[in-house]
Amino acid sequence: MTQNKKILLVEDDPDMREMISAFLSSGPYDIVLAGSVPAALKRLSQEGPFDLAVLDFWLGRENSISILDMIRSNNQDTPVIVISGGHHRMDLEATAAISEISGAVVFLQKPFQKSTLLDAVATALAP
Repeated sequence: MTQNKKILLVEDDPDMREMISAFLSSGPYDIVLAGSVPAALKRLSQEGPFDLAVLDFWLGRENSISILDMIRSNNQDTPVIVISGGHHRMDLEATAAISEISGAVVFLQKPFQKSTLLDAVATALAP
């Protein structure tokens, strides 16, 4: 019997976090939730490593670069999907470029369909 993949989901909007978690829960995944940079860093240090991380780029006034950095420094093989609906400080193209440079394997623009997210997860977890 194969073990479920463990996914760290970091999203500051409670409704979006619940929706994405519900999308992911339809698959063979154990979801660990965080709503802020400090919460995500704590989850990484206490519950990592993860098979995948799904990160909202903008978490309130902070961005998720420090989370990406911690993932890369602790477990370079963990794939990361970055999601964003944009922010007044940076357009989506710049956000996507920074995410890619920081090691994200997939960038998704909000809003997205369940099938789009699940396809991205399958791609990121593929051997």
